[in-house]
Amino acid sequence: MASNKDQKDNKNRKYLMLDSRGDAIARGILERVTDGELWRLRVTEGTADEVMGHNNISLVGDAENSPALEGRIVRREGDVVFVEPVRQLEESVRQNLRIPVRFVTYLYAVSGSWKGRVPIVTNDLSCGGLAFFCPRKLEVGEIVEVVITVTSQPLVLTMRILHTRPGHTEGDFYAGAFVDLVREEESMVREAVFSIQLQKN
Repeated sequence: MASNKDQKDNKNRKYLMLDSRGDAIARGILERVTDGELWRLRVTEGTADEVMGHNNISLVGDAENSPALEGRIVRREGDVVFVEPVRQLEESVRQNLRIPVRFVTYLYAVSGSWKGRVPIVTNDLSCGGLAFFCPRKLEVGEIVEVVITVTSQPLVLTMRILHTRPGHTEGDFYAGAFVDLVREEESMVREAVFSIQLQKN
């Protein structure tokens, strides 16, 4: 569990609130931690009513150094909800927060035997990578560049192909992990994932 000092250091940071299924229900700003160590979160997207419909929620910060935790809903005051931290969650919760999103974009060859670019159709996006359909055969371990268009500004990110599954009308299914992201790129991808996740729920 994060210490009270660590929690207070996270004041004014944005958090995505997830239900027990991992679906986004709201976003909020941590205003302060009370003396009783309750987190005071002001709901900024979604509604406090939706949050209060749950006993426990997961809180995932949009900053890399914001702790992810599970908390118990205690009470509300207007659009502010009070959450009692129950346990800290692994960093992988934020990294693996995956949202279905479909858009057409392009891969560019880096380390493979092919050259040029190829269109792909995305399947889902996470802070750590992308799943997509591609008509060209790619090798596991191959390095490519991909254009991400759902961020506030289009990004060209380097990605390593992790695994593949054949047999789809739009091409084989691939999953890739982003590599060598700079902090600004990581922040933009995380913001896009959080925003799209909330819009879909």
